Amino acid sequence: MKTIGLLARDFIPLLLALFVQPQQLGLLLAVLAALGLLIMQIRVKKVKTLTAVNALFLTLAIIISSIMPNVNILAYSQLAVYAILACTTLLSLGIGELFTMQYAKDTTPEAIWTHPLFYRINRILTGMWAGVFTLCAIFAALTTFGVLDRTIGILLANAWCVPGFIANMMLPPYMQRRYAESMRGTKRPELDWEPVVSLEASVQAGQYDVIIVGSGIGGLTAGAELAAAGARVLVLEQHMLAGGACTTYTRRGGFRLEAGVESVSGLDEGGPLRHLLARHGLLDRIEWLKNTYEFRDGEEHTIIPETFEAWRDRLAERFPKEKEHIHALFTELAICFTQMRTVFGPDRLAPRIPNTIEEMNRFAEQNPNYLRWQGRTWKELLSTYTSNQAIHRELSFLAGYVGDAGEETSADAMIPLMGYFIYGGFRPRGGSQVLADALVARIRECGGDVLVSTDVQKIIIENNQVQGVQTKKQTYHASTVISNADPRLTYETLVGLEKLPSAYGGEVKKLIPSMSLFVWSAALSKPFATKNLIHYKLPEPITLPGTSQTITGIGIHSPSACDASLAPDGQGTLTVNIITDASASRYKAMTPEEYSTVKQEVDRMCRAAICEIDPAMADAILWTEVATPKTMARYLRTYEGSVYSSRRSGGNAPDFPHHKAPVQGLYLAGAGVGYGPGIEAVVISGGVVAEELVPYFANRSHIHTA
Repeated sequence: MKTIGLLARDFIPLLLALFVQPQQLGLLLAVLAALGLLIMQIRVKKVKTLTAVNALFLTLAIIISSIMPNVNILAYSQLAVYAILACTTLLSLGIGELFTMQYAKDTTPEAIWTHPLFYRINRILTGMWAGVFTLCAIFAALTTFGVLDRTIGILLANAWCVPGFIANMMLPPYMQRRYAESMRGTKRPELDWEPVVSLEASVQAGQYDVIIVGSGIGGLTAGAELAAAGARVLVLEQHMLAGGACTTYTRRGGFRLEAGVESVSGLDEGGPLRHLLARHGLLDRIEWLKNTYEFRDGEEHTIIPETFEAWRDRLAERFPKEKEHIHALFTELAICFTQMRTVFGPDRLAPRIPNTIEEMNRFAEQNPNYLRWQGRTWKELLSTYTSNQAIHRELSFLAGYVGDAGEETSADAMIPLMGYFIYGGFRPRGGSQVLADALVARIRECGGDVLVSTDVQKIIIENNQVQGVQTKKQTYHASTVISNADPRLTYETLVGLEKLPSAYGGEVKKLIPSMSLFVWSAALSKPFATKNLIHYKLPEPITLPGTSQTITGIGIHSPSACDASLAPDGQGTLTVNIITDASASRYKAMTPEEYSTVKQEVDRMCRAAICEIDPAMADAILWTEVATPKTMARYLRTYEGSVYSSRRSGGNAPDFPHHKAPVQGLYLAGAGVGYGPGIEAVVISGGVVAEELVPYFANRSHIHTA
């Protein structure tokens, strides 16, 4: 309402001129009002376009009317004012300096000004006012040139402002409410259900409160939270090891290899993983080893310093002309990361989402830097501070952790990755399996069960209500199931699209795979030269004939160089990750000879790359193995072997896939649901599901605490 008042105030001079008689008195009052408003706005350095236009034209009008009192100058003034306003609002749309933002900024905290919603609302309103002023100008012209009676014409010329004021009053709160609802979660009617939870836990064999399909960290997080809250939990894992991508397996000779996790974030004071471990008494059960990073690009060889400030200073030394910009950029990133952490707390793993317009405004006031980049790309953020492409490349080398979009990755996804440098990225001593095993142990301590080598074939649904799951050997019953499997495979394979509303099934079919990997693993007769995680841009792109894929960069790391327990004494392990398309079906269709050829090509390329970095390592390689998207599909059970599950495409609704399914009692957790890839993100995902379910077990008599 205050915005409407300010906008209406700036229309007062024009209304005085048009409706106060005689003409000279109306013009005098109008000029005094317009000049008074203009002086007031100049003093506070907030001059409005409408005020300036009114002051200019009304001043000219009173001068002309004094010289030529018989001329009805107002007829031309009205046309001129509305024509100028129409052009001004249209121009403001083109250059991004929106007409209505001048008023909105007077009534909202400065922190709100950079929020995407603030800009979107004002862009719509400015477009609406451009249309209003254009209609006003058209009717003013018809009046001026005698097509319409003057009195009727004046009324019609100004009447269009009325719906403009109404829209300006009603649209912003409506859009804010919709935005707040979207932050709280979807309001789709098919997801509007409550889980069925009995007041007493069943003690019958095969009967549980909650069954979790898949033991990735998202599923184990939900399992630990729910088991501690009193639910009887069963986790079922098709692989021989629990943990999903967070597993460590042993190969011949005693070499221990990682399934995928190489660096873990979220262990800082505000980190959700730290909160999870602390809540369950697991912080002291795991020793965390800090990772270091290295960036190689042609002749450029940079070891990333261990602190964020040291990295900033190193970059400033290398690019002295960019020193100011680098310092400003690193300051912004550190502030954004800190503000992002304010949504988490030890009492919960799910982020605190503002529920009301007031909470949204307060959140924006408290976190303006972080919100500034919502809905924008990492490239936009970097380019705001520096156009130096070498700096861009170095600050983007972890983009592969969250996909294959490079600098086009969203700033929302990249800002959390800065935690790897602000606080640190870590690996558990003994391998990533240690983290998974700690959560499994916690679930069992709280009375839950975790079964491996147990392949779920189907989620049983009757009358749109979950009944349990069917494995190869047995049926397990529960009214609540959490699928930690890939969302597309969950719906297509475990549930069946025929069990979903037709529109929802259409959304499922639009899901696309995220990136996949070739993973080359080697056993070494001696330790690798560095423990750094290396991002290596190849000197020349390499095309693999068997797949026609061109490789420009790879990731190299030696887990055993950081943690000697992963290899026999005096020996080592080495892993090379190569981002590739998730196309497991392509590899499944190959003949054994064709598939073997692809693996050999990857092996030769990786050996050559290692020789470029450390020639002495070539003779230290004892044996190698290559995993492909086909391998990922087999062990991770993801759509087309994507390492981060299927993901939303441009054709999907923004809130799809949601953590609730359109089947009563069915939830989803993991990398494909809401919070993206990485250990920290899937912990949040599992925490969101658990937080929704925990209150239903609040009345259980036995609650487990750490």
